[in-house]
Amino acid sequence: MSALTTLLNAAHILLDTGDDLHPRLVRFYAALGEQPPSFPDPSLTALQLESARSALLILHRVQLLLDDRDTQDQPAIGTRDLNVLKTLLTLLFRWGINPLLAHLAPLWRTNRDPPDSLADLAALSALLSDLMSTLFPRGVRAQPPQTLITTTILHRHVPDLLMASMTLAWLPKSPWPQDNLSLNTLRPFVLRLLEFLPLSQIMTDLGAVLSSTPPPPSHVRKLCSSLLTKSLLRPEGVRALFAAVFGEQEGSDDPPLEKYERTAGILVVVPAGLKPEEYFATIIPRLMELLSNGVPASYRRAAAFSISRLLDAEFSHRSLVSSLVSSIIHRPIIHGPKVDSRPDEHSSGATSPTPTTALSMLTILLLNTDPSPAFITDVLSPVVPALYALIFHLDTVKASDPVLKDSVNGLLATWGRVVGTQDGLNTLWSVIRSERIYWEVDISGIKHGTPDVSTKRALLTPEDIMGENFLDLYPDPAHFVQYIKSLDRLDMASELFVRLLEVYHSVDAAQDAGPSRGLLYLQLIIQMQTQLSNDSSPTNILRKPEHILLFIKHALGPQAVHGTSATSNKTERSRGLGLEDLKIVDKTEDFGGSDSDDDLGEQAENSMSGTAIDLLLAILEANPELSARNAPVLNEIFSLLEPFTNDVSDSIRSLAREARMVMTARLASGSTSWSAPRKREEEDPQEIYQKALKLLQDPILPVRAHGLLLLRQLVSSRPRASRDTTDAALVPAILSIFMQSVQEDDSYIFLNAVQGLSAMVDAFGKDVLGSLLETYTRNLSASSASTLSKQEVDAKVRVGEALGQVIRRCGDALGVYADIIVPRLISVFRASYAPTVLRTSAVSLLTQCVTTSTVSVLCYINDLATGMIDLFQVEMVSTVQSPSKDDDRGTGTRKAQEHDAAEALDTKPTVINPKLPPLRRAALHFWTSLLHQLTHATYDGTMVEGLPATLLRRAKITLGYIAATDEDGIVRVMAREASEAIDQLNKATLGI
Repeated sequence: MSALTTLLNAAHILLDTGDDLHPRLVRFYAALGEQPPSFPDPSLTALQLESARSALLILHRVQLLLDDRDTQDQPAIGTRDLNVLKTLLTLLFRWGINPLLAHLAPLWRTNRDPPDSLADLAALSALLSDLMSTLFPRGVRAQPPQTLITTTILHRHVPDLLMASMTLAWLPKSPWPQDNLSLNTLRPFVLRLLEFLPLSQIMTDLGAVLSSTPPPPSHVRKLCSSLLTKSLLRPEGVRALFAAVFGEQEGSDDPPLEKYERTAGILVVVPAGLKPEEYFATIIPRLMELLSNGVPASYRRAAAFSISRLLDAEFSHRSLVSSLVSSIIHRPIIHGPKVDSRPDEHSSGATSPTPTTALSMLTILLLNTDPSPAFITDVLSPVVPALYALIFHLDTVKASDPVLKDSVNGLLATWGRVVGTQDGLNTLWSVIRSERIYWEVDISGIKHGTPDVSTKRALLTPEDIMGENFLDLYPDPAHFVQYIKSLDRLDMASELFVRLLEVYHSVDAAQDAGPSRGLLYLQLIIQMQTQLSNDSSPTNILRKPEHILLFIKHALGPQAVHGTSATSNKTERSRGLGLEDLKIVDKTEDFGGSDSDDDLGEQAENSMSGTAIDLLLAILEANPELSARNAPVLNEIFSLLEPFTNDVSDSIRSLAREARMVMTARLASGSTSWSAPRKREEEDPQEIYQKALKLLQDPILPVRAHGLLLLRQLVSSRPRASRDTTDAALVPAILSIFMQSVQEDDSYIFLNAVQGLSAMVDAFGKDVLGSLLETYTRNLSASSASTLSKQEVDAKVRVGEALGQVIRRCGDALGVYADIIVPRLISVFRASYAPTVLRTSAVSLLTQCVTTSTVSVLCYINDLATGMIDLFQVEMVSTVQSPSKDDDRGTGTRKAQEHDAAEALDTKPTVINPKLPPLRRAALHFWTSLLHQLTHATYDGTMVEGLPATLLRRAKITLGYIAATDEDGIVRVMAREASEAIDQLNKATLGI
């Protein structure tokens, strides 16, 4: 019988369950032909420990035989015998090593002198030493034999072996005689075992030791953590970790989320004793290497999941990780692969990937992570300019790789749909402002190229000029706007449109890299207006007008107001891009001279203002519900438009007035409606009101005029008895509409407005009248009257026409308003620094007061009459200026000058010249009307008090002198009529 057979027969006896342990051990040693040891303690624990020693004895001898045997002479071990050996190993750990280790656990927890446990400690040390000798029969430096026993130990019992061996081999200092126990001899075997095992198994087994129950001692935990860190930092450490968690082979089922979280949790922790820079510089490149199609899918997902956790906003080392990731996948795409092989401060020394590899890594990273907007923004935003340049190249090349094209399109579309508005705007702006990246695509992949100089046109043909982007602008305006449209992001499109308008309008456009940059901005604006202003498009930039309203506010600011009066200076030029930037001829050689240059600059500035107002009207038309109620910025724009209503440019003035009218009507359309019940046969006033406001927003002039007519009829049809508090709430809106319409150049518009103002005074009384008088007398102080524009004076005169209608309608009831109207008119008449046409208008209105109801203004008659006489004496222009009265030529010249001066009030209403004949004519008309009224009252017997006799004598003398000497023929005739009226009044007084 061979030695192997003898050992196997003894092993069967040891495992025979039909007998007790003690007889079994006796038979076991008898089968070996050896004397059994004595059993001073026949307890079960002692017998089990002895059985474990016996099992290890068989294993050790069989290992020696298998290691030294000649396979041709020795039979192979059968399956039954193999199961016996596996059972012996299990028995060794279950009855020997593990119980002894558990019995000794309290010792290293308390670290007290355990004199009664030295036997157990010696027994465990002996078992482990013999087991290590069995595993390494040729010594610690040699490889373990490839036997069935070795394979079983390595596959099934390494965690238990490591737990016990490391507990004893790295036992802290203690009062025990460790040298005598040979504990230090275990350490070389443990280290050799870790060198021999595959890296993934080491991580698995060390992890099993750490997670064992009960927990291992503290020194074992520290040792396992240190060994795991060293294993992780090895070249294949990260891959080994994934292999330990997910397995070496790709499974059919997707691993649970807990496994991904476990691996990420391990990788995000910086090991003790390592600097974060060193750790992540080693780990990140190895994680990025796993983002490849050649590794198992679970590894790719785990690597992407870990990177997303490392780039989380709450991670303390996020900036460090971000820079490392950027250097691996961003830098090659933006700048190409690094030529210098020297690693940077955070590099692991790995070779820099090519743009093709980096793009593949980027795609796999995004495909294997959760669709987090913040993560996608952080990863993609830095390379969007380069990716856009690549897709532009692919779109312009006819035979481009469809897979690559779809991949890049997918990345750009994904970024555009999840990025925040501000981040997206800044990135798109960087595409516009960045230098173009030239790409080349061949069979080897993508790489950076150089501009093809041969494609630059030396001479442009008319066909080239008619084509798109013939100047080779980058980004191509049509292509770039098409990309923005494909993102379906109205917020970003609107913000970008506003920024383009602002930059094009600001100083940056003129001082940029050249005129091509300003032309690029202009072309982008045109393309966005063309492609993104369609009402049916979800990216219609006019659908979200808040951003564009901010630009309009900026464009209409104080720095944009030009030409608000005839004397506006032409020396202050807007610093934005204007027509002068496109001039080819030098300024000194320009045939138009400097004045023409200034005119061109002013035209460019006015063009921008007109464009802004046009855009405002377009937004208001595209958004019927938009008003100052839901867009407060319209209130500021409404105020900024006021100077433009007096602009010297007819087009800008008309646009500004129309815009203010629309905004006023839009705000008024949300006012409180009438709540009083109406008869069925009557048309609802609220419907008329809303209809009128809708008509006022129409761009067609006759339609707006009809809206004014409806408002006037509505106000006129509201008798005071039926008015309520709701009506009063509408007064400011309607009054504002009429006041703005008064300034219109079209006679049908402003005449309807004048009649409407008159009707409002009749309907609403003193409040509206006070507003009219305030408008009529505003800005007539010495410091501001001289700066009134023609449009402002025209508006005051037209308000005066409305006041005239109000005075006539009052009739004998004028006394109700006399104390409100007359003093304000007198103040205008006496304002020597006010335009002459306004003083003339005031005198005419005072005449209307006297004609309408002399009794109502009786208390003001003496002062008014005296003031008119003073005016005649001070402002009269006499012909008695030269000794020769027969000089017909001189007389003709004076008459021509007189005629010209009179006509000046029609062409230049802002003239301040009290010696112009119209003012004297109005004063004489006042005197004549007053005398006629007094004469009729005297005959009727209703005269209460007339003019003083002394004032009449003074007037008689003054009027006679004017009739004889005034330069103006009409004034002379009117003076004679007034003098005759004095005679008639005297006759009536005397009863003749």
